[in-house]
Amino acid sequence: MIGAFILIVFVGILFLYLGFLIWKKEKITLLHDYHYKYVSDEDKPAFCALCGIGVICIGIGSFLSGLLIAITESSWSFLAFAAGFIIGISLLIHAGRRYNSK
Repeated sequence: MIGAFILIVFVGILFLYLGFLIWKKEKITLLHDYHYKYVSDEDKPAFCALCGIGVICIGIGSFLSGLLIAITESSWSFLAFAAGFIIGISLLIHAGRRYNSK
């Protein structure tokens, strides 16, 4: 169990860091170019904010899932990851539809 805890928490921290870079530092190139090809320069900060927050949500879900695995050793801790993943992917899809249209 300790190996799963370390791996899941590490992935969560990595996603938190990547989300921070996308959101605050506007490192849009961390995303695949297809996802930002048609984003205008005016919309770039808003697009980066939505995408960064989405990635951070995935990271929070992963991090919490790892902590819950360590504390409870229950497979129900997957629900924290699932909630963060669903919220994060929803934000990423919303950002793509809103700002990356032709």
